[in-house]
Parts: sequence; C-alpha cells; structure tokens
Amino acid sequence: MVPSRKPGPDPVETALARFLADHPDCAGLRVAFSGGRDSTVLLHVLARLEPARSVVAIHVHHGLHPQADVQADHCRRFAAELGVRFELREVRLTGRPEEGVEAAARRLRYQALSQEARPGDCVLTAHHASDQAETFLLAALKGSGPAGLAAMPRVRRLGAGWLGRPLLPVPGESVAAYARQHGLRWVEDPSNEDTRFDRNFVRREVLPVLASRFPVARRLGVAADLQAEAIEVLDGLLDPLLDTLGGAVADSLDLDALLAHPAVRRSWLLRRFIVRSGGSLPRRGPLLEFLRQLAEAGAEASPALHWDGLSLRTYRGVLYLLKAAGYGAAALSSGEAITWPDGASALTLPDGRVLTARQLQDAGIGSSGGVQIDFRRGGETLRSGGVRRPLKALLQERGIPPWRRAEVPLVRVHGELVAVLWDA
Repeated sequence: MVPSRKPGPDPVETALARFLADHPDCAGLRVAFSGGRDSTVLLHVLARLEPARSVVAIHVHHGLHPQADVQADHCRRFAAELGVRFELREVRLTGRPEEGVEAAARRLRYQALSQEARPGDCVLTAHHASDQAETFLLAALKGSGPAGLAAMPRVRRLGAGWLGRPLLPVPGESVAAYARQHGLRWVEDPSNEDTRFDRNFVRREVLPVLASRFPVARRLGVAADLQAEAIEVLDGLLDPLLDTLGGAVADSLDLDALLAHPAVRRSWLLRRFIVRSGGSLPRRGPLLEFLRQLAEAGAEASPALHWDGLSLRTYRGVLYLLKAAGYGAAALSSGEAITWPDGASALTLPDGRVLTARQLQDAGIGSSGGVQIDFRRGGETLRSGGVRRPLKALLQERGIPPWRRAEVPLVRVHGELVAVLWDA
C-alpha cells in the first residue's frame, strides 16, 4: 500500500503570507474586489489569514454592462459574509475615450482605488502569473521597451499609499484550485468574454495555444523579471549622468550637456529625466523625432513635444518639462485683476501660489491703498532705471521663457503698473 502524502502548503496562502511579511508597514489593507474568481480568492484568504487587521473590500462600479448592479450587490453580500468592510466607488466613462475603453476603464479604476488612501494603506489586487504573462505579451506587441516588458511590479506607489500584487508568483491554476477547495462563489464580468478587447483576445485566443507547447506563464514571468532588473541597473547608470545635466530650475536640463552625449544615450537620459520628475513617458517615435529636431535645430528653433498633459520645451539652451496647465491659465481665467485686501499679510492666487506682504515691501509697495495683482496681457510698460520700458523686454532680459510670462505677478496701484514680483 502506497502511503498517502500530506498536502503541501497552499501556494495562494503562502504567497500572501510572504507578501505581508515582506511589507509590515502596510497598516490598512484594501482589496480591489471585482467579484470575479481571482479577487474573491484574494479577499477570502486575506480574511482568513489576517482577521485582526483593517481590511476593506473596494468595488469599482463602471456601469459598463447591464449586470453591473447585480455584480456590485454580490460583492457587498460576500464581504458581509466574511465580516469585511465594503466600499462602493462609482466611475463613468463618457464619450469615446481616445485611449480606448479598456485603457480608460483601467485608468479610472485605479483613480477610484487611490481615493482616500493614506500613507501606510496598501491596495491589493489579485493579479497572478497568467495575468503577468498577458501583460508582457501585450507590451511586446505594442513595441514596448524594457519598462513596458517589465510588466506589473509587485509593489508600486498609488496615490498616498501603495499598490500591491501578492499573488503575482502564483499560477492561475493554483488560484482556481483554491476557489474549488473552499467552494467559493463569484460572478463573471460579461466584458471578460469580449475578444474585441486586446487583453481578452490574448487571454482566450493566444495564451492557450502557447501554453499547449510552452510553460508560458512561468517563462514570460521570468522574462518580465529580467526586464525589471535591467531597468534597475540602467537607472543606476543614468542617474549620476542626469545629476550633471540639471538646469538652473527644477524639471530642467542643460540642453548642450544633454546633446553632448551619444545619440543612442540621449533618449534613455530623457526618459529617465521624465520619470524622475513624476511624468508619464511619451511614445518612442515622437520622442526620437523631438531629439532629432533638437540636434539639428538652429539657434532660433525651439521644437516642442506634447503628450498626456505634459510638454518638453526649450528656451535659451535649457530644456524644460512642463505641465500642460500652467499658472497663467488659472490666474487669468476671470480676466480681472485681484484686489489685495487692505492690511492683509498674504494673498492666495487662483493657481494656489501664496504672495506675502513682505514681497510687496521688497518691491517698495505697501499692502494697503488700492493694491491689485494682475497678469500680463500684452503691451504693458514699466518704469525701470528712470525710464519706462516694455515689460516684454524686461521679461526677456530676465530669461523668463515665453510660456511662463503670463504667470509672473504684476502689481498695480490704483490701476497703474508699478512693480513685478519676479521671484513669486
């Protein structure tokens, strides 16, 4: 008689326990709970392993299919059965998003999950090894570089807290086995069957064919890990170089110093510069074209690159990374000058900047008696050095880039322009 083997530790439980042990600072645990099989497994095992910790199930209601309300009700009931707090977050897609329905829904979902997160909170998703393989393949098919091919990190920042994927090393088959073993009930999102969406097509049409010949989830997971390691090494080599290229102000680079590097290195330096400044990366083609224009441009040329609410602009040998909506847009929205309250010690501008009475005093102005803050509209003149000069010329002499000039606060007293707050 062959002795029976004692079953080994459950891969799902083991992965979650290891993740929690590796991240003891995760004080508040929030599960992204769609009601599907994978997130049901994650919420169930978490409630079993960590009954004393603060666990919240968050369901994001997209309203993308007729069963969305039924799905949300199921999630609420299941969380109640586990004794887990439940939160419903509603988001709506409007119009036809340029990025596509799939990408737009994902972006809104993560925005909703990050709401009200505090430092120490960790949103957990149920992505597993098969999901990682899908992400790697999709990135490869889009022509992504190492950052895209690194696929999903185990942990990353999300709002004020963190996003964690504790089941990333776990095969999808192990997640399914846990669900069967514990008799779990879940709901299927009908949109997961729609192969018009790229991810569903890869999951249902491509991966099964590959898996019939290769251990695809494991091997593509290893490939993604290697890309992540390559990115870490590359960033470590680029950061010291970038530290020598910094411009005089934040989020800027010395253009000549950047162009002194070999062409193949410039794009990597610029990508790392954008990431360190907190921006998303532009597509490779436009970025390379922008760099080509920089290298070939004459002294007066100033190419620009715009994407995802960001811009790269140049002025007088400096390359700037800019937010699309600058101070001036908010400040000039009313089209009227802002009155400084008599005797006030400070004034908050529409864009959030705070001006102080000390700044007025340094400019030779008192904080009472008809003081107003205005912004450039064109054609202004200001007395400087005993003569009245165009404000445009003064801005040029100060080296203020054209796109920043509408942001510079102007001081008027009884309607007359008397000073500029250059350092505001």
